[in-house]
Amino acid sequence: MSIVSFSLEGKIALVTGGSKGIGRAIALAFAEHGADVAIAARGAEALEATCKEIQATGRRSVAVPVDVSSDEELEKLHQVVRSELGDVDILVNNVGGAEPVGLAQLTYEQFERTMKTNTWAAIRLAQLCYPAMQKKRAGVVINISSNGGLKPDPYIGGYSASKAALNIVSGQMAQEWARDGIRSVCICPGLVRTEMAAPLVEHFEKKGFPQNMLRTCGEPEHIAGMAVLLASPAGAYCHGEIFVVDGGEMWRPTYTDEEADTVISELDEPA
Repeated sequence: MSIVSFSLEGKIALVTGGSKGIGRAIALAFAEHGADVAIAARGAEALEATCKEIQATGRRSVAVPVDVSSDEELEKLHQVVRSELGDVDILVNNVGGAEPVGLAQLTYEQFERTMKTNTWAAIRLAQLCYPAMQKKRAGVVINISSNGGLKPDPYIGGYSASKAALNIVSGQMAQEWARDGIRSVCICPGLVRTEMAAPLVEHFEKKGFPQNMLRTCGEPEHIAGMAVLLASPAGAYCHGEIFVVDGGEMWRPTYTDEEADTVISELDEPA
């Protein structure tokens, strides 16, 4: 018998933004580890394609087109998942969007849309899943945030604010719902090679990804691996925390590699 279990057998997961990128990788990884997986996003075609990939693993899946900025559509999503698969055991709030403007140009409408998509939708879906989790005294909410919620990011201040809010929301869920047997955790990715981040990936790839210590770009599977850990028995003691997965960007060196080599060589010289 394995000492460490990453099994999700018998679990039902719901992944928003589950048709592409990080969400798709998480959904497929959950299925590979035994979970039945519902996915939700705007685009029906991409949803159906990912749904078929999940079903090919032998697991049940349902794809639900949804605009997460609509409370009514979130409620319908929850109803469909319960009807088709059952009560949600693992909720992954992955859907997100950004307005690429600085604070000087940010409008209230853009800010409201960003907060609804990135923060309120996570709260509302968790509220909808909460009663069943509370009844079973078991459940996991994984909020996919961003390392941009831990520091300012140039020209996407509204996005950073929404993700900073999601970090706190995740901790608040952990504090309020631990007594009900529900865990809440937060993953903060750095730059990941996805369709949405393609322009940024292309820009930094030309420069050798200087923003992180590994000098490389994250892949969706790197985030999916963390999500499997946190959703599984292996992560049962993880609660209320923020897990940063960004190649060391948050702790990048003060010096460049070349500057560091120069400093070290000077220190090694005899006095």
